[in-house]
Amino acid sequence: MKKTPAGKVRTPAGNFVPKNYVQGLTGAARTKRLRELDEMRKKGKKLGPLTGDKTPKGKAKRLPKSKHTKAFEKRYGKTK
Repeated sequence: MKKTPAGKVRTPAGNFVPKNYVQGLTGAARTKRLRELDEMRKKGKKLGPLTGDKTPKGKAKRLPKSKHTKAFEKRYGKTK
């Protein structure tokens, strides 16, 4: 069996995904997300919406701005 690379998590099918894909999830939610990632890989998709990516009303969750976005906005101002 392969060792898990640094910064990666093993899915039930044995594939590796970045740790931040399941960061903050525990138990059933974590397992469900890892299974969804395996299913997406089988279908040939690299990335897409997963369970927990939306609010209960169906809207996309608001994510914090990255340090790169903050630096861009500081330098050039907001685009809209």
